[in-house]
Amino acid sequence: MGRRRKDNESPELEALQDSGHALLSIDGLWCPSCATATERLIQQTPGVIEAGVSFATSAALVRWEPERLHLFELARRVRRLGYRLGPPLTAQQTLARIDEEVERLGIRLAMAALFGFWTMVLSVLLYVDSGGIASSSAGWWIALAAGIAAAPMLVIVGSPILLAGWRTLRTGVPGMDTLVSLGACSALGLSIWHLSQGSSEVYFDTAVMLITLLTLGRFIETRTLRHAAKAIDALQNTVPETAERIDAQGGITEVPADEIQLGETIRVSAGQRIPLDGLVLSGSSQLDRAVLSGESLPCSVASGDRVEAGCVNLVSPLTLCVDRTVGHRHIDRIGARIAEAAGTKSDTQRLANGVARWVVPVAIALALITFLGTSLGGIELEQALLRSISVLVIACPCAVGIAVPVAYVAAASQAARHGILFRHPAALETMAKVDTVLFDKTGTLTQGRLSVTDVLIHACSPGLPDTADAVLALAAKAEQGVDHVIARALRAAQTATDIATVAGTTQRFERGVRHDDPQLGTVLVGNRAFLSQQNVTCNPSTSYESDDEISLHVEVAVNGTWLATIRLQDQLREDAREAMSRLQTAGIECAIVTGDAAPPAQAVARQLGIPANRVFAACSPEAKTAILNNTHGTIAFAGDGINDGPALARADVGLAVADASSTATAAASVAITEGGVARIADALDAARRAYRVMRQNLVFALAYNAIGLSLAAFGAIPPVAAAIAMAASSLTVVANASRLASNTMTPSAPKEKPQSVRAQ
Repeated sequence: MGRRRKDNESPELEALQDSGHALLSIDGLWCPSCATATERLIQQTPGVIEAGVSFATSAALVRWEPERLHLFELARRVRRLGYRLGPPLTAQQTLARIDEEVERLGIRLAMAALFGFWTMVLSVLLYVDSGGIASSSAGWWIALAAGIAAAPMLVIVGSPILLAGWRTLRTGVPGMDTLVSLGACSALGLSIWHLSQGSSEVYFDTAVMLITLLTLGRFIETRTLRHAAKAIDALQNTVPETAERIDAQGGITEVPADEIQLGETIRVSAGQRIPLDGLVLSGSSQLDRAVLSGESLPCSVASGDRVEAGCVNLVSPLTLCVDRTVGHRHIDRIGARIAEAAGTKSDTQRLANGVARWVVPVAIALALITFLGTSLGGIELEQALLRSISVLVIACPCAVGIAVPVAYVAAASQAARHGILFRHPAALETMAKVDTVLFDKTGTLTQGRLSVTDVLIHACSPGLPDTADAVLALAAKAEQGVDHVIARALRAAQTATDIATVAGTTQRFERGVRHDDPQLGTVLVGNRAFLSQQNVTCNPSTSYESDDEISLHVEVAVNGTWLATIRLQDQLREDAREAMSRLQTAGIECAIVTGDAAPPAQAVARQLGIPANRVFAACSPEAKTAILNNTHGTIAFAGDGINDGPALARADVGLAVADASSTATAAASVAITEGGVARIADALDAARRAYRVMRQNLVFALAYNAIGLSLAAFGAIPPVAAAIAMAASSLTVVANASRLASNTMTPSAPKEKPQSVRAQ
């Protein structure tokens, strides 16, 4: 009753009622089948428009009609199924839930190994000497001992599976849990009945094998499901936890960011990351917005401009009026979209569960027909029961259940040795079907940082630097000690070794720096507007190359003379051309979807041979997701930034490249940990080979089930032989999958190119 009152009086649910749309938590989900059953129940509730349940995040994305359905009624329905509907969990709470489940599954596996071992040993004694020990009085005691050894394992390890099987059967979506439960209960019931009749013909080992294999699969699956919660947790860790509040008297106090209220004023010092969204009240500066938008160049902000949490203030202090607090910031909405994308994707995509849904009713119907047919045909009741039990035992698709996981483990292990991490079997399966790859630009196809491309010298005078290296060394000296993306690029490009000890003084301005060099005099480094403010004339007729619209220019002047222009760009990754060539050869359509401006995006596309109409620039995180939704086929999205998080989670396959942000890496279903984007082609090849083996395994397992069911129905296979055949089929599947571990990565076979990308 306490739980009922808590559900009915939940203020969090009451607050969400009128919205008609929410991401809700579901407490108590044990497996993907549970998530599927809960999803079916929610979808069948009057007033629900749409529902999707994710086992990975223990969350339900629900849309409903507020006038027809109250969330309290939905909570009552979910509670009757054995779970609890509540407000969304934090990322830390979700991670803690998954970690607790991993720990519980680990304990169950340890118990299964301990007690299951003795059950199997004792059962083997009966199998190998069926005409000797098994037929003697000692055989009965051995059979009883096998049952006693199996009891703790079946009760403690098997009870969650039995409960999940019952729940999914009630809601009309039976899966592997239901079938394993039926097979285990049948084997257990028949064994107990034989013991009561003084017979040693028992099948405790069959029940133990079924429960152990499924629990092992759940353990592996749960371990790979942490990345959805880790994505949101990593996103929340990107922004500062504290903010500098300015009170009415002008005093500044550092307080937790979640204590700041709407309308309050905060200060963001130069070099700091902005903690909250707001409007600039005073000050002007430049922001590094790459974390949110993917823009490769800094952008200027001044009084009246909006700024978002997560951006880095590069130049001067800013005073902000907060207009979005913690939980409502732009970066928080990105986290919510990642969670919603995970909620819309079913974690029961594994082929085994799909097979089990139709195997269950077929097996039950065939077992019932076998029992009734043999009974009416004059066969003894015990023999009829044995035949029907054999049908249920042989129908338990252990080979089907492990066909995908063992192939996944073999392929994923091989790929991991090459720096490719597949998060779960569904990612590998889907990667094999990919026909279109959408690429973020900044940090994915490009290096994600500015670098010097060339130096144009305008003045040649005695005593002034007259080479590119000398100009870069001078600019690096002037920028020494400045923490700015341009300053870092200049320091990285210079080749001098003596700038660590810089003589003279440096004064920092909004658009540049002034350095008083004891030998050369006054050195100015900045943009043209800065040099103009310092009374230095830059020849306006000087023209640059046609790609200046994608470059950033830094001007250098000495003692009032315009000396040189340094050009910087975000350049291609070394293996970007190779990656694009291999993917296009494999029949994959490639496109660029970036938050950067159109000119640099089109320039990168030209270098990589991507058509101009396959470039989508200036895209917000929402726009990237919209393009994904309006692209046909099986889509992979490759990105590296926080702004890519929703697209990585929403895509059929999310690909996080090397050096990606923690949020992108956690949101992706495939992570490239070593090498560059060329590894994406390797991942495609590995996935296609693994998928072929998965299909081979499934074809064999299904053929085995079809033949075995027919023979069992006619009494040609007793339960003991069914259990042995079941084990043999599993070993065959494992042997076939082991071929993947020895294969080396080779280029993928071509596929027909679809013309699929179109903007919304």
